[in-house]
Amino acid sequence: MTSSTQSDKVDVIPRDQHPISRKQFTPGTLDVLYRLTEAGFMAYIAGGGVRDLLVGRPPKDFDIATNARPEQIKRLFRHCRLVGRRFRLAHVHQRDEVIEVSTFRANADDSQNKARFHQKSEEGLILRDNIYGTPEQDAWRRDFTVNALFYDIQTFSIIDYVGGLKDIQAKIIRTIGDPATRMTEDPVRMIRAVRFASTLGFGMEPDTARVIRDLAERITQAAPARMFEEVQKLFLCGHAREVLIQLKHYGLLAHMLPEIDQALEGSEADRQWLERVTRQLDTWRLHRVPVNPSLLFALLFGLVHERKIADLLATGMPRFNAADAAVREHLLALAPRVHIPKNIGLHIAQLMAVQPYFLAMHPGKTTRFMQRACFHDAFIYFKMRARFEHQHDDAVHFWAERMRERG
Repeated sequence: MTSSTQSDKVDVIPRDQHPISRKQFTPGTLDVLYRLTEAGFMAYIAGGGVRDLLVGRPPKDFDIATNARPEQIKRLFRHCRLVGRRFRLAHVHQRDEVIEVSTFRANADDSQNKARFHQKSEEGLILRDNIYGTPEQDAWRRDFTVNALFYDIQTFSIIDYVGGLKDIQAKIIRTIGDPATRMTEDPVRMIRAVRFASTLGFGMEPDTARVIRDLAERITQAAPARMFEEVQKLFLCGHAREVLIQLKHYGLLAHMLPEIDQALEGSEADRQWLERVTRQLDTWRLHRVPVNPSLLFALLFGLVHERKIADLLATGMPRFNAADAAVREHLLALAPRVHIPKNIGLHIAQLMAVQPYFLAMHPGKTTRFMQRACFHDAFIYFKMRARFEHQHDDAVHFWAERMRERG
């Protein structure tokens, strides 16, 4: 069996044949589900929430799919905001939660109004997609079978139009429809496939794997601002080491983050540093330690920035100017692929610039230094580099003590 193709079959798995209980849903999610059904609409838990519960993982959140249109959803909920142009969604604020609610969508070929609500680029990239449809049509337009399962709050059953349950049991990531078409429509699906395979411990269905390798260069067509968010998801998913290996394996890394791709083919020190960083990111995720984008990108590109700064220092440029210029030049070159906001770039430059300050250890100057906005992230970076190089233990201990005293 290759990638899923549409059929008339639907599997409905009753409550006594699956492990999902509504007790596992958040109160806000249940509120939204019940409000929609009481108003006469269909309302399903959709996608990742169902998948994660079936594999025994706590879902990050629960998304809801309904036949209510966005404007109808907004009228039902007082605290609701409609977002997105390419995909129109409702964000419902309920019980200190934000629940994402989408309207069932159809493929462009299923609608007579596709010219108005659906738009593709000449390369096949979806630019706009607001064609509404049925639950079945919605399931078939999703990306992977494991993400296309529904949970019906009224019957407590799982609804499977695409064979997703079998693929979860077989531990396979399989594209819905023709893989080449789906990856061309939205190149980000290629790195989503890698993330799902890595986090779930699943294999890649052969046709899906082949197409990702063949179309890897198309990842450069993804919006750079969206890639900024997607790269964070990749490396903060708790399986960053495996993600890095898979991105390299499928040829995606060279087009997304060529500096990191080159580092993996470079010196042993470069490879070991990236291994250290990815393992640390996974440890932080395991212990629920938050990692902000500035620290993430500072660590990923640490050796790149250090070398650029060293080159500029050799020309006589002052350290803060060198750090700012080095980081700015690198992020400007990266921007067509991954757009990192200017304020994050400034924070990275600051934390790189102050690294020598940690070696000074003047008790009288610690308070002012520790008040810098970049201090916490800068110390984490310094500590990781010191341990990586097996040096500066006294400085690490000194600043760790000052932080404990400060509370």
